[in-house]
Amino acid sequence: MTILDPSFLPVLIFVLRVSNNVIGTLRLILVSREQRLWGFAFASLESLLFAYTAGQVITDLNNIPNLAAYVFGFAVGGVVGMQVENRFVKSYESVTVIASRDVSHEMALALRERGHGVTEIMGEGAHGEVEELHIIVHRRDLHQVLNIIHDIKKDVFVTVEHSEFIRGGWIRAHRR
Repeated sequence: MTILDPSFLPVLIFVLRVSNNVIGTLRLILVSREQRLWGFAFASLESLLFAYTAGQVITDLNNIPNLAAYVFGFAVGGVVGMQVENRFVKSYESVTVIASRDVSHEMALALRERGHGVTEIMGEGAHGEVEELHIIVHRRDLHQVLNIIHDIKKDVFVTVEHSEFIRGGWIRAHRR
């Protein structure tokens, strides 16, 4: 006698596979914050969900609905996991722009007008005076900052680097 209706099994596999990925993301966040006990608990739950869902699929690889639920559950779980990470992990990017002085100053003013902190540094490039801009942004604001820069001048030199540690300075308030 089966407790679970076989037509419901693909839905269960899908939900458990999504949950498995989200729990894996949360586990990595907890481990990176040195929450070892919670990391251990989430790792245990993650492996239990994986073993159950994989077992349901591996025992009958000809069952296309179960296999599809497993595959798409993993894919959706990855997307949901990224959303969870964006929500709970403050991540910063360091943007550097090098352009002529007048163009970079215009960019700095536009960025400050939209609430971003900008440091302007004078320099000398291959073709004369340049200005270097340093902007530290939340990862979720990176696209907006790059658009502001691109709207003013498309072909300026821009680099983006991940910043692990930020203290002090002016960083736009983290939006909720």
